[in-house]
Amino acid sequence: MSPVSRSLAALLWLSLASPAVAQTPPPTPSKAPGASTPERTERIRSRYTKFEYRIPMRDGVKLFTSVYIPVEASPSKRYPILMVRTPYSVAPYGLDRYKTQFGPSEAFEKEGFIFVFQDVRGRLMSEGDFVNVRPINPKKGAKDTDESTDTFDTIDWLLARVPNNNGRVGQWGISYPGFYASAGAISGHPALKAVSPQAPIADWFWDDMHRHGAFNLSLAFNFFSGFGKPRPAPTDSEDWARFEYGTPDGYEFFMDLGPLSNAETKYFKGDVAFWKDVTAHPNYDAFWQARNLLPHLKGLKAAMLVVGGWYDTEDLYGPLRTYAAIEKQNPGVANTLFLNNPSPFPTGIY
Repeated sequence: MSPVSRSLAALLWLSLASPAVAQTPPPTPSKAPGASTPERTERIRSRYTKFEYRIPMRDGVKLFTSVYIPVEASPSKRYPILMVRTPYSVAPYGLDRYKTQFGPSEAFEKEGFIFVFQDVRGRLMSEGDFVNVRPINPKKGAKDTDESTDTFDTIDWLLARVPNNNGRVGQWGISYPGFYASAGAISGHPALKAVSPQAPIADWFWDDMHRHGAFNLSLAFNFFSGFGKPRPAPTDSEDWARFEYGTPDGYEFFMDLGPLSNAETKYFKGDVAFWKDVTAHPNYDAFWQARNLLPHLKGLKAAMLVVGGWYDTEDLYGPLRTYAAIEKQNPGVANTLFLNNPSPFPTGIY
């Protein structure tokens, strides 16, 4: 098990285990540590039963959620829940189709958790409208939502309806799902005992979209050309539409692009709403400030393990600032920072 997996395993074990129970992203390289194997895939299929739910939020929107429960569960045996909320799809869809890995390593599958994967609001099979890095709403009415309330409502539903849970939940995620893990911690749900944001988005203007204030054109174009196109209705499509550049030379492509406005007129043509938002807000204005999660990381009750890598070109800002914000704004909370060298992600970003 990698050092990150050991750290996460220790955190989740201490925080989630009941005293009565011993407890699109790029594809994973087949030979990477922790990657799926035929034996691992068969073990998952033989030891877990898959369920699919549409969980209602407080405003009536239903979020598609896959749940895997250990087969050997009995009325007397209880398991903690380990959850990932993602904008990248909980595929594969269908009760007869199983994921080939659940956690950072096989140790989690062998240890025994109830594994939960959820398409966030407006993505893939979930209802509602998707908003990139949805701002936290500090003043919520009874039907007002954000990613923290969606997390809270999901946990409430799972605890009441998923059999054999021990009333304790952990949440984790890498990169964009890391943002949802941080937002989940803000929910303050009393059953959420441990959270691990890994390479999380913290303040997207600085995390990814800009380098010291300069627009990161190649990253933004590459990401939103595939991720940013609208979904007219919930879909179980598992295809990731990658942009065809027509050349292996990225420098040549962007030099030939000409003015930034050509990206919209030649390629996106109104189909990528967030691209228009990004280019309309070149400075750190109210649009970006609303997407800064850091000031909202307060009042946290879950144990936190923030993970990053010194040479992660995209998200080193996120782990460092997330850890610092939690440390400053939550005196006394269990808060740990793990920075690996060269990379904490041997199994790829997902």
